[in-house]
Amino acid sequence: MLGLIVVAFLWQLAEPVTGTFVLAVTAGLGCLPTLVAAARALRKRRIGIDAFNAFAVVISFTTGEFRSAAFIALMLTSARWLDWRTESTTHDAIEELMKLKPAEAILERDGALVEVPVEAVREGDVLVVKPGGRVPVDGVMVSGRAHVNEASVTGESVPVEKRPGDGVVSATLVESGMLKMRATRVGKDSTVERMAALMRQASSHKSRIETTADRFAGGFLPLVGLLGILTWIVTGDAHKTAAIFLVACADDMAVAIPLAMTASLGIAARRGVIIKGGEWLEVMARMRTLVVDKTGTLTYGTLGIRDIHPEPWIGEKELLSVLASAEKFSEHPIGKAFGRAAAAKTGPVPDPESFEVRAGSGIIALVGGRQVAVGNEHIVDGLGLILTPEAKAKLAAEKEEHGQTTFWAFIDGRFAGLVTVADVPRPEAAAAVRRLSDAGVRTVMFTGDNERTAADVASALGIAEHRSSMVPEAKLDGLERLMADGPVGMVGDGINDAPALARADVGIAMGGGGAAVAVEAADIVILTDDLSRIPEIVELGKRALAVIRGDVIIWVVSNLLGFALVLTGVLGPAFAAFYNFATDFLPLINSSLLFRDYRGTGEKRHVGAKTF
Repeated sequence: MLGLIVVAFLWQLAEPVTGTFVLAVTAGLGCLPTLVAAARALRKRRIGIDAFNAFAVVISFTTGEFRSAAFIALMLTSARWLDWRTESTTHDAIEELMKLKPAEAILERDGALVEVPVEAVREGDVLVVKPGGRVPVDGVMVSGRAHVNEASVTGESVPVEKRPGDGVVSATLVESGMLKMRATRVGKDSTVERMAALMRQASSHKSRIETTADRFAGGFLPLVGLLGILTWIVTGDAHKTAAIFLVACADDMAVAIPLAMTASLGIAARRGVIIKGGEWLEVMARMRTLVVDKTGTLTYGTLGIRDIHPEPWIGEKELLSVLASAEKFSEHPIGKAFGRAAAAKTGPVPDPESFEVRAGSGIIALVGGRQVAVGNEHIVDGLGLILTPEAKAKLAAEKEEHGQTTFWAFIDGRFAGLVTVADVPRPEAAAAVRRLSDAGVRTVMFTGDNERTAADVASALGIAEHRSSMVPEAKLDGLERLMADGPVGMVGDGINDAPALARADVGIAMGGGGAAVAVEAADIVILTDDLSRIPEIVELGKRALAVIRGDVIIWVVSNLLGFALVLTGVLGPAFAAFYNFATDFLPLINSSLLFRDYRGTGEKRHVGAKTF
């Protein structure tokens, strides 16, 4: 259609009589979708950007200004082309993403390596990924050491070192080293598949990003109408009145505002954040309070070793290695925490020669010919162990500070040290809270844990407000109270968070390890489970809204100038439409600056004053 309009212009210049007819027909065809959309909106008593533009088209045809109608059709057709191009680009991006997923995987089976289709991989299977290969499914490393490029998911081009116990994500590239992993998410549950599905879902919501333009048009059209009526009353000049409406045609805003939002959503997607519609980015920019679930969001949701306090006669690594061996066959989460910590710090964990669980107190094992006991205070009573006064003082101090998360270790009946375990906070959580505070967003932690645990985590992360011992119903009630003070966001990952995610002004799900129902209920999904993405999206939203406000200012200033030129007789209807067409490019150029903020996956650019 763009080509036909250009040809019609040239035809009209060469053959004015037949060319004018061709130009009128072509302009009518180009504006037809806008006229239909405007009619549907008016039937619903809604004035939006389509009604604004349709009014200018009708004025053009009724006054015989077919060139004016053609100029408008040219811009509206450009808007539709941009919309098609955006959808096409999203489709291409999804295809490129899926191409990164390997077709085959190397499976370890009965001590041998077997190449199988990736669809044959099941949860719990052990896989091997060689240097230069891509991770076929999501999983956890069980052995090896490798540097993995996660740019396809996180946008970070710097390879990340992976060790046993670390998570690995499908479609990421092993640049060096070799890793052995256990599959945890396969098929449609893998990160790359979920990312593609969410991108399709976000693409289907693209029409929502025009709500800002519609609100703008609904407010400005009555003012333009009033100016046109006054012009007619004062001058009685139909051509001058028509020129007023042609200058004010908002066809450029129909392109510029969606363009700004499209660019912003693309930036977010390349950083591993899927936003299911432009309006959620707008809410993030206006958000006053962010409610954050503790377990699995601020923390990893699994127990980890917080502190090790060995006695002077034994080193920290040796103590950790001995305790990990003793706990190797334990099914208790604490035993698994010892194993993960030792695998990361000391290497492979040997099997104990013997292993015995003492219910309610701990375990006793034989490791390297030494008897190892680890557990709570009851392990002392059960084995008749003797503590020195210094050891008793340490135990009392640790118990006072950490309660039942402190465990005691003995080797051959001798006190060897203390170990405290906790649900370990994510390393980026404290910095994310600070950045949110700097952006004017208040952070409140909601958790079902007891007050003591909640207070410890909140204090460690610099969160001034927290609520403890909360059931899902209490979270909803708490959200309702906070929403009275302004837009509220909610971040969570579990099934119990889904109601609050759906109720909040904007729901944000941790999509990497989060429950499917939470991802479905959320408006924004962070595929990388990286909390630092939240302040980045807040900054991106503010940047996008600043660009849109700039578009509006440019439009208003250019229109005021155009009105002055019309009222002074400088511009007639034809030149008024040309003036509108020429100034249309100013807000488009302004919106396109957002694309400059991010060029290519993994390359950082500045958004506002911050690095994104």
